[in-house]
Amino acid sequence: MLRFTPPEVFLPFAEAARQEPPFGQQTFRRFRELIYQLSGIYVADNRRYFLKTRLLRRMQVLGLSSFEEYFALLTEPGPDAARERQELLNSIVVVETHFFRSPEHFTALVRSVLPELAARRHHLRLWSAGCATGEEAYSLAMVVHREFLPAFPGVQVEILGTDLSSEAIATAQAGRYFPPSLHGMPAEYRPYLQESGGEYRVVPEIRALVRFAVLNLLEEASVRSMAPVDVLFCRNVLLYFSPEVRKRVASHLVDALAPGGYLFVGATETLTGITDAVQLVHFVRTLAYRKPEGELQVPAR
Repeated sequence: MLRFTPPEVFLPFAEAARQEPPFGQQTFRRFRELIYQLSGIYVADNRRYFLKTRLLRRMQVLGLSSFEEYFALLTEPGPDAARERQELLNSIVVVETHFFRSPEHFTALVRSVLPELAARRHHLRLWSAGCATGEEAYSLAMVVHREFLPAFPGVQVEILGTDLSSEAIATAQAGRYFPPSLHGMPAEYRPYLQESGGEYRVVPEIRALVRFAVLNLLEEASVRSMAPVDVLFCRNVLLYFSPEVRKRVASHLVDALAPGGYLFVGATETLTGITDAVQLVHFVRTLAYRKPEGELQVPAR
């Protein structure tokens, strides 16, 4: 049976839309260019409404009535404008992740990559770039703690998690998650999370393995400061950048990678045509990229 919705039901929404400040194509492009300059993230034309709603939320918090006022605030010098630029980036970064996403990557890591690296090095650094709310970084810590360290007790492992969003990093540092983050998590790793009142907290021994920080992958100096990294997970991050920025960021990441180190990207991502400084390596059911040894030098720390 068809149900008819009276037109008057939609009147409050129409009235609210009429009261919003105008967000024309020129205004949209100004904000898009600013966001692109700040982060390398390109907001496509079909995401214009998405951007408008995010901007309106920030304007409401600040008590501003026009997009022009907000743009002027964002482009001012000084710490207040810098903080608001970070809030803007927080609002447009879409965080969607869970523990052990693409589990084949973790299998390749613990069965092949880490044992190979441990044969040559006694201190390994793993970096989760674009770690969002931290599930990926903690997943790395869990497989290291459960599968790797018992077999290689003499190897020291340091795990870094970074993201553009300061809000996401704050969540990661707290180490508290809700059931959707546990979707697909192998049962043998559940003991690393303590349940309390419907919330799951990462146990202290896993949290102690990971350090989190805000980092913009577009900033070459910041990325280079992470070097040398033995294993780099940068999954489903590069696809948010324009082709030009994607090449630039990939170059920065390769520079931060130690010779012989491995780079994992998302299952739908490829570095073909982006950089030839790494070599494709095949594992069971997955791929990664390896930086040749003795060819490209890692910047000194």
